[in-house]
Amino acid sequence: MGRFVRAMLALSLTLATPLAAQGVAQGAAQAAARVGAPATGPVAVYLDCRTSCDFSLIRTEIDYVDWVRDRQVADVHVLVTSQRAGAGGEQFTAAFLGVRHFAGRGDTLTFTTNPTTTGDEMRRGVTRMLALGLVQFVARTPGAQSLRISRGDTTRAAAVQATPARDPWNAWVFSVSVSGSTDGERYYKSKNLNSHLSADRVTEAWKTNFDYSYSYRNNRVTVQEFDSTGAVATEATYVNLLRDWRTELLQVKSLGDHWSLGGNVELASQVYRNQDLRAESNVAVEYNVFPYTQTTRRELLVRYGIGMVRYWYADTTIFDKIRETLPRHSLELQYRTREPWGSANVSAEHRNFLSDAAKRTTAISAGMSVRLFRGFSVNANGRYEWIHDQVYLPRGEQDAVDVLLRRRALLSGFQYNMRLGFSYTFGSIYNNVVNPRF
Repeated sequence: MGRFVRAMLALSLTLATPLAAQGVAQGAAQAAARVGAPATGPVAVYLDCRTSCDFSLIRTEIDYVDWVRDRQVADVHVLVTSQRAGAGGEQFTAAFLGVRHFAGRGDTLTFTTNPTTTGDEMRRGVTRMLALGLVQFVARTPGAQSLRISRGDTTRAAAVQATPARDPWNAWVFSVSVSGSTDGERYYKSKNLNSHLSADRVTEAWKTNFDYSYSYRNNRVTVQEFDSTGAVATEATYVNLLRDWRTELLQVKSLGDHWSLGGNVELASQVYRNQDLRAESNVAVEYNVFPYTQTTRRELLVRYGIGMVRYWYADTTIFDKIRETLPRHSLELQYRTREPWGSANVSAEHRNFLSDAAKRTTAISAGMSVRLFRGFSVNANGRYEWIHDQVYLPRGEQDAVDVLLRRRALLSGFQYNMRLGFSYTFGSIYNNVVNPRF
C-alpha cells in the first residue's frame, strides 16, 4: 500500500511539472502581452530626424533593431528635434513613442552639446542617446538575451544588420520630387522647374542606384534706353533658356571587406557644354584599405575605371566634330576620417582619353574641420583642377550674351575654389538651459 501511494505521488508530480511550466509560460506570455511586447522578431523603429543625425552611423552602432522607412509599420516612432542652448551649443531631444505592440509606452531623453563639441562627438552623442532610449523596448523582446550593458568606450565587432523576414518591396526605396518657381516684375520674368526621381536598393552583396534629374530655366529681361526727355527710345529683350537632364544607372557588387566592383551607364544633355546628348558607360574596381564597416569613421579608397563616352554636339566643335566616340579611363584616391578632434578629407583624381593622353583633367581637393584647442576651430576646404579635355567647345566666336549669362563653357586651363575660416568661443559651457522665447 505504501509503495502504491509513493508511486501515485511520483506520477502526479511528473504530470504536474510540465503543466505547471506551461501555466507559467502562458502567464508570462499574457504578462508580456499586457506590457506590449511583440511576439517575435526585433523591434521595428522609425527614425523621424530633421536635424544632425548620421543615419549610417546609427544603423551601424544600433544593429539590434529593424530600421523601417514607414512609421505605419513601426513599433517605436523616434522623433528627434533640436534647438540652440544658452551657451551656444545645441540641445537634442528624442521622444520615443511606442506604437502597435508598445502603445502607451514612451520616454523622452535629451543630449546637449557645448560650443566646443566637434561634429564627431555630436553624432556619437546622438547615437548613444538613441541607444539608451531603445533599451526599454528591446528589453521586452527575445533579442534582449543578446544585449550586454557596459561602461566606457569599447571596440565592438561589426555585426550584420538584421534583415526583416518579409519585405514586399525587396529592399527597394523610391523617391520623387518636383519643384517649380516663378517671379518677375514689369521688365523681368523668371521661371524654374526641377524634378528628380531615384530608386535605390542596398544589400550586403549588391548596391543598385537609378537616378534621373531634369532642370528648366527661362529668364526674360527687357533692357530700355531713354532719350533726353525721359521717353523710351529703344527696347531690347534677352531670353536665357536652359534645359538640362541626366539619368544614370549604377550597379555595385561587394567583394569582401575591402574590394568592390561596379559599373554605370549614363545619358545626359547639357546646353552649357554644347552636348545635345552624351552616352557613357564605365566599369571600375575599388579597394578600401580599411574595412567597409569602418566607413562611418574612416576610409582610404583607390578606384580605377575604364569606359567609353559618345558625344552628339549641338554645334560643330573646335576639333571639327559634330559627334564622336572616345575611350576614357580614370584613377581616384580618397581619404576621409572623422575623429573626436574633427574631420579631414583629401582626394585626387586623374582622367584622360585613351586615344589622346594629352586630353586630360587632374583635380585635387582637401578639407578639414579641426579643433586645435578648447573653443578654437579651423575650417578650410579647396579644390584645384587642371583642365585639358574640353573636346565639346563650339568653334567660332562666342556670343557676348551667352558668355555673360554662362550659357556656354569657355576655354579654360584651370579652375579653383577655396574657403578658409575659424571660430573661437569662450566663457561658460554649463548653461544648458533652453529659452525659446522671441
